[in-house]
Amino acid sequence: MEQVIIDKLIEKAKEAAEKAYCPCSETPVGACVLTQNGMIFTGCNIETTSLAGSLGAMEVAICKAISEGGTSIMAVANYCEHGISYPTGNERQFLREFTERANIICASKHKIEQFKIQELLPFSLRED
Repeated sequence: MEQVIIDKLIEKAKEAAEKAYCPCSETPVGACVLTQNGMIFTGCNIETTSLAGSLGAMEVAICKAISEGGTSIMAVANYCEHGISYPTGNERQFLREFTERANIICASKHKIEQFKIQELLPFSLRED
């Protein structure tokens, strides 16, 4: 994936982090999804005092993409200024369901890492 696209996705994820609702962790995280047809969807973490009812930024962005017909996801970027925010277990399952071959980008102020879902969730039930 071209660096200019990666940079754009990270910037959109960074902007989304500014909208995070995170009174429990106080760690705003933003995400950005790029679909095959070029549509972009963003999301942020939304926490409730019942952490079981909380949503990760990637979950929100993926749900927005899917609900708007963006079922072929090419890339997902996650941004957290305080340090790399790796996908949670639930987010990894979302990624597994909807992003079989997508680039998964995890970024912070000073670092960028890229993965494929097979690296983040090996031996999952769904086959490639």
